[in-house]
Amino acid sequence: MMKTNQNETEQYQFLKLEKKNAQKFLNFIKNNFKNESVINNEFKILKESKYILFPLVKNAEIIESIQNLLQNKFPFEIKTRKPLRNAGYKYRTIDEALKHELQEENLDLIPRSYDIIGDIAIIEFDKFNSRKKGHDKSLKKKIAKAITLVNNNVESVYEKTSKIKGTYRLREMKHLHGVKKTETIHKENHCYFKLDIKKTFFTPRLVFERKRISQSDISIHELIMDLFAGVGPFSIQIAKINEVVLHSFDVNPFSFDYLKENINLNEIKGNIIPHNLDIKQLLKTSNDLGQDLKSKADRILMNLPENSLEYLDVACFLMKPSGGILHSYQFCEKPNPVELAEENLKNALKDHGWVLEGLNDARIVKAFSPKKELVVLDAKIRRSEF
Repeated sequence: MMKTNQNETEQYQFLKLEKKNAQKFLNFIKNNFKNESVINNEFKILKESKYILFPLVKNAEIIESIQNLLQNKFPFEIKTRKPLRNAGYKYRTIDEALKHELQEENLDLIPRSYDIIGDIAIIEFDKFNSRKKGHDKSLKKKIAKAITLVNNNVESVYEKTSKIKGTYRLREMKHLHGVKKTETIHKENHCYFKLDIKKTFFTPRLVFERKRISQSDISIHELIMDLFAGVGPFSIQIAKINEVVLHSFDVNPFSFDYLKENINLNEIKGNIIPHNLDIKQLLKTSNDLGQDLKSKADRILMNLPENSLEYLDVACFLMKPSGGILHSYQFCEKPNPVELAEENLKNALKDHGWVLEGLNDARIVKAFSPKKELVVLDAKIRRSEF
C-alpha cells in the first residue's frame, strides 16, 4: 500500500447512517445511479459505534443528488473525514496512484508510456532533463512504485539511462524499485522468451509486426534466414505456426544462448538452427556455413533498422538468384518515410546487381522519433540477370 505523505491533510466526504440502513443505501445507489460511481472504493468504509460511513466520490453534483433523493427515506449525514486507504484497491492509472504523492506541478513528469518485458517495467524520464536537479531521485522512485501498483505482474522497475548503442544494441539502465533482477520471461503471441534486459536487445513494441510476419504467406519447407535474430522473437513465432527451416543469426553471445534456450522453451513446427556469428563472416570463401547457405534462401529478415542496408550484400549472397522475399526494416525521415525506404532499398540493391521486383507490403510499423518512422518493406527481389 502506498503511504500517504505526512503533510497530507486532504479530507473527503462520507455518508453516515445507521448500520441497519446500510443495505437500503446500497440498493438506493443501485437503483438511482446505475451508470455512475457513488462510493469511492479507494478508501475504506468506516464504522463508528452503531453507524457506518461510506466514502463518497469527489463529485458535488452526485453528492447533491444523493442528499435530495434520500430525503425522508432514512436518517443520514454528510460528514468530512480523513480517509483510510483501501489496501486492496486497484489503481487504474499512474496518475491516480500518485495523486496523493506528487504535487500538482510535478504530475507532468509522469511518462505517458513505458515498456513491460515479462515482469520488468522499463521507463524513460525525458521531461526530467529540462528540470533543475533536486528531488528527482525520490520522484522517480515514487513513479516507479506507482507502476507496480497499476500493474500487479510487475516486480521490478528500471530507468533507461542511455540510448541504444554498440554492436549488441544495448542500453544502460538503473534500478528504481522492486526486485533487483534483469532476467525475465516475456510472453508474446503464445510464445515465451527468456532474456536479460541489460545483456540482450528486445523490444515489446513489435508484438503486432512479429505476428503479422509469422502469419504472412509463408510456404511449407521455406528456407528462411533471420539475420539479426536476437533472442528469437521473429524466428520462434514464425516456426511456431509454419513448417519451415530457419537459420537464425546473432553476434551477441548472450542473445545466442537465450535463443537456444527459447527454442527449447517453445513448441514449434519448424526447425530453427541458431548461429552466434557476425553475418559478414558468411561472405568469406573460407566460411563453410556461408558457402553451404549461398544462394539458397527463400525469405530473409533484416530487422536492424539503424543500418540494415549496410548488410544487404549478405542478404543478396544468401538469397536465391531467381528471387525471394526480403523483409527490410529502416528508420526513415518524414514526411514520406515509406517512399524513402523504397528508394533506399532500390538503390542499394542496384549497387549489388539486384533489382526490386515489387512490394507485397510497405508500411509504417511505429513512430521512432519526432522526425523518423520505423518502416518495413516486404520486398520481392531477384538478381538482375534473372
